[in-house]
Amino acid sequence: MEEFENIAEQYTPLIHHMIKRLNIYKDKEEFIQIGLIALWEASRAFDPAKGQFMSYAFTTIKGRMLSHIQKTNKIHDRETSKEVELEDSAQHEMMTLEWLIPRAFLDSLTPNQSCWLFHHIQHGKTTAEIAKDCLTTTASVKSWKRTTIKKLQAYYRLHPEAFS
Repeated sequence: MEEFENIAEQYTPLIHHMIKRLNIYKDKEEFIQIGLIALWEASRAFDPAKGQFMSYAFTTIKGRMLSHIQKTNKIHDRETSKEVELEDSAQHEMMTLEWLIPRAFLDSLTPNQSCWLFHHIQHGKTTAEIAKDCLTTTASVKSWKRTTIKKLQAYYRLHPEAFS
């Protein structure tokens, strides 16, 4: 363990250099940890017969950092596209429901509540079907349903003329 501490102390500037070289400005502490883990793995797997440790450590650290960047970018892209898809879906749902339910009420709903209302009224889907379509649990959809119905009842008590 003491041996690795010496290696870590010696190669920490390399890790910081790699962070700077890859233009990493967010989550620097996380990348320092990734660099140290990669350095530890490199120290365990290094074969002196195949070359110098410095170049092996450099390649290993750079590879781990690039892999992490790709992984986080992929997750970010997936989440972003899902958010855009949900926003587009919510706008379409609102336009479809406007002819039936007052716009003021629809504006008071969360995207999840709008999702439940649209799928239930427009398509007659069950809670389980809505959960499958929205990639969530039936318990979540039941919660959306309960809160939407409560909001609808409260809105009707205040504005009965809006539904005549």
